[in-house]
Amino acid sequence: MNETVAFLAQRPMTLPAWHAAVRWTGASLAAIAWASGALFALYILAFYGGALLDGATGQGNASEQAPRIWDPATLRASIGIGMHLLAGTVLLLLGPIQLIAPLRARWPKLHRWSGRIYASAAILAGAGGLVFIVAKGTIGGTAMDIAFAIYGLALILAAGNAVRHARARRFDAHRAWAIRLFALVIGSWLYRIEYTAWRVFAGGLGHTATFDGPFDTAMLYFFFVPNLLLAEAFLRARKSGAGWAQATAVLAMAGTAVALAVLTYLLTLRAWGPPIAARLFGA
Repeated sequence: MNETVAFLAQRPMTLPAWHAAVRWTGASLAAIAWASGALFALYILAFYGGALLDGATGQGNASEQAPRIWDPATLRASIGIGMHLLAGTVLLLLGPIQLIAPLRARWPKLHRWSGRIYASAAILAGAGGLVFIVAKGTIGGTAMDIAFAIYGLALILAAGNAVRHARARRFDAHRAWAIRLFALVIGSWLYRIEYTAWRVFAGGLGHTATFDGPFDTAMLYFFFVPNLLLAEAFLRARKSGAGWAQATAVLAMAGTAVALAVLTYLLTLRAWGPPIAARLFGA
């Protein structure tokens, strides 16, 4: 308790209105992202993890957004995608914990060790995805292979830089790379959220079974590049004294938080909830 009070005492008691709004909208977005990510992590464990354990390739193929996750004929690819999915689950659960400042201040050892696990999981997730791409390729062909490979390499790069700056005690740079890593991590489930939203509101216009339609092509980078841009806007708004920059960041983050909350609610009812209930309760 005393450590938390001391930490809070070090912070300015008065902040410009927009500066405070940037901080609080960022925290709200992170909290909603954690809740949504935790639900998606349970879905991964229930649906994909269960299929891996059971060897149920038919169940794994039920989602048109996922390649076959277990195929004895391509064991290396199966191991790679399994590693990617399980490490991704760790990332979704641990990510927001790394961003809680009072927790870092009060339990620095917990932050360091959970950070090591988080960075290791990011590297494993990126490497597992790359192994799958090289061994089997994605359903969308070369264009999807390239985009997803860039995403995997970006995960590894962000995790490596976050660890490198932390070890060198360059904490401002470390936090910036940790935020970028978090922005990349959430792309794995935003990809599915965005596809579901598009099917609901646009009837899947521009999507094909082979993932080479106009919408599919746009989605190759849309699931992680805007996240990085939003993270950069947040980082710059925290340092900037310009009201317009901070107002832009606040509006972007608030809109994203509301949209994410609504879509998470709809997805839990229609997509994530039934497999979780079936795995946990046999319902």
